[in-house]
Amino acid sequence: MKTIQHILCPTDFSATAEKAMKYAEQLAIEAGADLTLLHAFDTPAAWNLAGQEHPRDPKLEQQLEALLVGSPHADKIHRRQHAGLAGEVICWMAQNRQCDLIVMGTHGRTGLRHLLFGSVAEYVLQHARCPVVTIRDRDPNEPLLLQPTVMPIPAPRFM
Repeated sequence: MKTIQHILCPTDFSATAEKAMKYAEQLAIEAGADLTLLHAFDTPAAWNLAGQEHPRDPKLEQQLEALLVGSPHADKIHRRQHAGLAGEVICWMAQNRQCDLIVMGTHGRTGLRHLLFGSVAEYVLQHARCPVVTIRDRDPNEPLLLQPTVMPIPAPRFM
């Protein structure tokens, strides 16, 4: 199995994405891997192609920096922004930077909310060229899973 040398961690600045970043940072430390923190954002209508290829939004840069406040490894974490659809940007960036793993948060939407809003995590799981680890924000009061039911072995049938 190939060792993990580069991890990509996309963020939308949510609490779940922050948990995923902490997980990715710890994993990168233990594996001795590089870590890239990525934020994909919608392209403003006024931008041209050059603006999309080399986006710089000072406000987003400040938000990316704020995520790393207090991290002893902040200087070793690469920060990137890119305009475009989040799922496509994440998969492309992972491929372009030759990442061995993507660690990302998922909001765990189901049913109608999932149908209406789609799922970036689902898109990445289907299209990424490397393994993906998803971190879900769970309710601390969520009940424990029940032990699986073991069905008895059916008796053999004779003619």
